Amino acid sequence: MNARLTAGVALGYPVAVIAGSFLDVPQLPLAWLALIALVVAWPALPMIGRVAMALALGALVVLLGTEPAGKGLIYAIPVLIQGALAWLFARSLRPGKTPLITQYALALGATDSQEVRRYTQRLTVAWALLCGGLALLSAVLAIAVSTTTWALFANGINYLFLAALFVLEYPLRRWFLRDEPRAGLLPYLTALARADHRRILRQ
Repeated sequence: MNARLTAGVALGYPVAVIAGSFLDVPQLPLAWLALIALVVAWPALPMIGRVAMALALGALVVLLGTEPAGKGLIYAIPVLIQGALAWLFARSLRPGKTPLITQYALALGATDSQEVRRYTQRLTVAWALLCGGLALLSAVLAIAVSTTTWALFANGINYLFLAALFVLEYPLRRWFLRDEPRAGLLPYLTALARADHRRILRQ
């Protein structure tokens, strides 16, 4: 199974969480998690392994669907995702490291200037703070509000915050870094999608 299918299934998970909350079907997000795991592992497994894994995951969904452990797992995932993103950005801000956004900017052809490095360092800080704040807020809401309210925020609104920062930052960058090449948003997104993410994230 290709990367596009895996990404498509993964992107459907927040929808499954929100739908499961509104429909009062706690097994739905667990079943979607099981589907993600199966899609990821599918190419590496023989046929008997695929069948065994599907049966095992199905049994786990049935067992955990109405148990506190299953609910806790669903609550934990947004916190873990946002926390992991915050960690990725924050770790690149340590002394001797190149900020993550700086690495991406240079990989995409930005000028290695003091202005670019200063701007991208501050942007890396902003991303780290936003992701860390969303992780903390998701954890607090899991305790303080209803499941439906939490599901809407932790699996919907928080991603809108991330999208808003990504989209609004682009014109700000053009304002603060006026001397940098301007290829347009669509070419920028294409170049970003084609970047060597594994190499950058390993640094």
